[in-house]
Amino acid sequence: MERQEKLKALRKLMTDQGLDCYIIPASDPHQNEYIPACWQFRSWLSGFTGSAGTLVVTADVAGLWTDSRYFIQAEKQLEGSGIELFKLKIPHTPEHIPWLASTLPSNSKVGIDDRFFSLRMVQYIQDVLNGAGQQLSTGIDLLSPIWIDQPPIPANPVFIHDIKFAGLSRQEKIRKVVEEMNELKTDYHLITTLDDIAWLLNLRGSDISFCPFFISFCMVTSNHTHLFINQDKIPASVSKALSEDNISIHPYEAISRFLEKLPKGSTIFLSPEKVNHALIQSIPSDVIQKNGMNITTGMKAIKNPVEIEGLKRVMVKDGIAWVKTLHWIEQQVYSGITESEWSVALKIAEYRSAQPEYQGESFQPISSYGWHGAVVHYSVTQEESLNLRPEGIFLLDSGGHYSDGTTDTTRTVSLSTPDSQQKSDFTRALKGTLGVSMLRFPKETKGFQMDILARKSLWDIGLNYGHGTGHGVGFFGSVHEGPQTIGTSASGYLNICLEPGMVTTVEPAIYREGSYGMRTENMTLVVEDLNNEYGVFYRFETLTLAPIDRRLIDKNLLTPAELDWLNAYHLRVYAELADYLTTEEQIWLTEATKPL
Repeated sequence: MERQEKLKALRKLMTDQGLDCYIIPASDPHQNEYIPACWQFRSWLSGFTGSAGTLVVTADVAGLWTDSRYFIQAEKQLEGSGIELFKLKIPHTPEHIPWLASTLPSNSKVGIDDRFFSLRMVQYIQDVLNGAGQQLSTGIDLLSPIWIDQPPIPANPVFIHDIKFAGLSRQEKIRKVVEEMNELKTDYHLITTLDDIAWLLNLRGSDISFCPFFISFCMVTSNHTHLFINQDKIPASVSKALSEDNISIHPYEAISRFLEKLPKGSTIFLSPEKVNHALIQSIPSDVIQKNGMNITTGMKAIKNPVEIEGLKRVMVKDGIAWVKTLHWIEQQVYSGITESEWSVALKIAEYRSAQPEYQGESFQPISSYGWHGAVVHYSVTQEESLNLRPEGIFLLDSGGHYSDGTTDTTRTVSLSTPDSQQKSDFTRALKGTLGVSMLRFPKETKGFQMDILARKSLWDIGLNYGHGTGHGVGFFGSVHEGPQTIGTSASGYLNICLEPGMVTTVEPAIYREGSYGMRTENMTLVVEDLNNEYGVFYRFETLTLAPIDRRLIDKNLLTPAELDWLNAYHLRVYAELADYLTTEEQIWLTEATKPL
């Protein structure tokens, strides 16, 4: 069915239901970043594949709202669809709701399938529409009837994440959650986010692209834990281990019935930003709801000593893959061998796969040459891949999952002698990476308070970038995992303070549409730095081990302290990685890391 035919079929169903508008988000019942094929309604209808964006359909307008990361991609993918691009001024801000309130007549009826909207989002939509005299109708699925070949919910097997990597047993984690529940005076804790469930139960799966998770719900009580999942996904050995730890397995669909039977006067704790609105409707009105961030979210953000040691091992493994890839790129390009964005993405995955405990890519690699680098979340495909030439700028943003950690790194490479603007752009963005990485900050500092350090050098000459500066990273989990954030990243909570054990990326950037993108991204660990009469101070320990292209650096724009940091960093990169490389790669790394 062509996209315009799909829109026509949807509008007929809207008319049958008496709806003036229908909203289709990029979401699923678990608020995943990467959505299983069975729930990719927005992409199926519009053709737009970006991770962020909402489709709004009225009788005479179909519009897609997305942010600056996806403007170029959306314009291309929406061609011929009959769908108009609406550009969000601020990432992750739902400006389509005020648009509806001001565009639709009073008494208009807006419909949603509230399985795909959080409780908090539905409350927001209702408030705005009610203020305009409009009505929101929930629980309306108009797309399943017209998506004839809709894929089934994934049913891949679940496996145990060994305690030698996790550091804490599931019993210990559940006990800590129950202790927090007792502090909150709540009887039940409903967890619907897959990263939290996987972490809590020391289980992993493969239902979600680039995330080692399994589709499920979880309920923790003071004396028992309930996992709601397709039972065919649970091997006998896993079932036995869960049973021994007092964890019961129920069918995935049974969560609603379980909620309906909660005792009168009992208390349930849940995250209104994460639990879908449809599920909330199953909770009896005489059950007390307490809202807040999932208890597990804060706990898993603080990596334990075993996880930290694992991450440091992983950074060496990942660094080896990075050096081999960067060396290979130069070797191929300068030898006149044609390589492409696609072949580079495959090559770094190949080098990673040779490392122990490798479990796959942690996100769709951004392997982008020339003007593709300005497409902030460009997803390389074999069909649209550009060939690399010995000129211009190449940007590679890539990460891997290992049993002992998850990685996310970006490096920008000059494939010829860079000009003054390229060096200035790169260095000013790099100064942002250094500004945050070198920061000493007091306890109870929030990520957004340090965002200015990432942007100041760019702001000084009127430049900026339209995404967050840093996001949390999970442990063999989601590569974008809150609650911590630097800037206004969608994966975190702005009110969360950075604490020792938290892992965040630092990734300032600059993009010149039609020309290139420049970004240097490292993963960092928050550690305690000093304690004096003025309080406790923290700093960032950079975890990533990969050389930064010296050819793109304008030394005149760096302070002596920044130069010292870079030189010390490159010395550490060489010391940590050289023994694992071939002689030829060692010679290349010696040149790549020599002092500026």
